[in-house]
Amino acid sequence: MALAKTEAATELTVVVPTYNESKNIPEMVRRLNETLKDISWELIFVDDSSPDGTADVVRSVAREDHRIRLISRHNRRGLASAVVEGALAASADVVAVMDGDLQHDESVLPDMFYKVRDGEADVVSASRFLREDGADGLSSQTRVAISNNGIKLSNFVFNLKMTDPLTGFFVVRRDVVRRALPELSELGFKVLMDIIISAKPRPRVEEVPFKFRERQHGESKLDNKVMYEFFLFFIEKKISAFLPLPARFLSFAFINSIGILVHLAVLFPMLALLGDDGFVSAQLTATLVAMGFNYTVNNMVTYSDRQLKGAKFYAGFFIFAALCSVGILGNVGVANALHRDYPTLSVFVPAIAGALITVVWNYVATGAFVWGRTKFPSVFRMRRNQSVQA
Repeated sequence: MALAKTEAATELTVVVPTYNESKNIPEMVRRLNETLKDISWELIFVDDSSPDGTADVVRSVAREDHRIRLISRHNRRGLASAVVEGALAASADVVAVMDGDLQHDESVLPDMFYKVRDGEADVVSASRFLREDGADGLSSQTRVAISNNGIKLSNFVFNLKMTDPLTGFFVVRRDVVRRALPELSELGFKVLMDIIISAKPRPRVEEVPFKFRERQHGESKLDNKVMYEFFLFFIEKKISAFLPLPARFLSFAFINSIGILVHLAVLFPMLALLGDDGFVSAQLTATLVAMGFNYTVNNMVTYSDRQLKGAKFYAGFFIFAALCSVGILGNVGVANALHRDYPTLSVFVPAIAGALITVVWNYVATGAFVWGRTKFPSVFRMRRNQSVQA
């Protein structure tokens, strides 16, 4: 015997990624409760281990309102992945995504929701640039410049016709996210654009104007790594049709290529200072400096969502150095074998082959054992990343 329904089915799921936004939680719930009074809704906060107790505030609010849910993520950060996890956990067929800093004007949500629910569009995004004063909430000229240049580049490269493809405020059908999921980038700040260009066939998109407010509390998700991630995102999407390399690998390889220049920049001055008799010392020093550069920059940028800090940073470096040493042996072995067995080949061929072996090995091995989800010996106190849903 079927149970009688006591409540209307959830029509809209609102997903809000948070980091250090505990002061905004009660006000956001109050505003949504007022704005969405004619819609059956739920609210999922996806919190990246905020040290200010954001998750505890959400739990407190959720005890009083069953429509409030929490996904608390441990040892993992990233806006795009938070949005995807929240959307996949949604019980409604229509999902809204907005920031937790109260800069997004929730009053336009009903109009956006009805357009998607009624089939007028698959995605409805809120554009800051359909109003003359819409982008006033951007905190600096740097953010304005990043937005303007990013919009022009996005529209040109990906054949879009949007006034604001970089907005973080949008409503989308959940099945569109699921269609896009296999092609979504590992890195990336602008998840809306990624969803639009990854879903096959491309979803129908409509824009509505909204006023971008001043930030009240919390931290901006836009930092000095976003343009680098944006650059990798473009490359990944453009080469994926014939060479499906993830953005994280591209970042790792690019940083390691710069590490070669760092190596040379240390090696030649030391040789000039020590002479040929000091080659071993110069080579060892240059190798350690380049290895330290590669590890530190990859930890900050390539694996920013799994960044190691404190004692874990130093433990990770020792593991990184040990694994990269194996890669160096593989490099020399492969290059030497090719040079010996195919002496007519240009020396660049075995050299490049050896270098590729090193990059692939280092990426796979360090990704698994330094920044990965493999359990480490307890002395390093590194635990598996977890998502805990409450």
